[in-house]
Amino acid sequence: GYPENIRKILTRLVNAAEITRVLPGVFVKPKKVAGLGEVLPEPGKVLNVIAKSTGEQMGIHGAAAARRLKLTTQVPLKRVLYTSGTSRKIKLGETEITLKHVSPKKLQAEGTKAGLVTSALWYLGSKNINETVIKTIRAQLTDSEFKSLLEDTQYMPAWMVKTLRQFGDNKGKKNGNKLF
Repeated sequence: GYPENIRKILTRLVNAAEITRVLPGVFVKPKKVAGLGEVLPEPGKVLNVIAKSTGEQMGIHGAAAARRLKLTTQVPLKRVLYTSGTSRKIKLGETEITLKHVSPKKLQAEGTKAGLVTSALWYLGSKNINETVIKTIRAQLTDSEFKSLLEDTQYMPAWMVKTLRQFGDNKGKKNGNKLF
């Protein structure tokens, strides 16, 4: 159809509460569940659609990554994700998701354990990373995952690489001065 016709149809559907507008050009259709009423799609699915349509990368925020790696017990109150696109807020029903623009180099290994570790270390910063933090991370990675992390350092700052190599020996066992 013509763009103007499509716009009118979408406006009518939004006004009739058949669909919900999330962002310009992004709509969701809530499911009707007995006893609950209308339930919106899972936020992750909506974010995947947005990422595909805009071509941007999205990744886990460092605070959430640190929690997943058991480096903190604090639970983030707000859902925040990193994005290579513009910073903005998305509202899905009562859930508000903040997309925070970061350098694309912080999203390079997104979706992998290496990406999770990198995001957590960026968030914690060089002054808050010590042997205990690295050994906690190291204990959660297989030898091959950790080796891969140490090999894919081109997007990491020097302090991060140095700290990983300094404290990341074989799960806390001394190998002399040899690291992977």
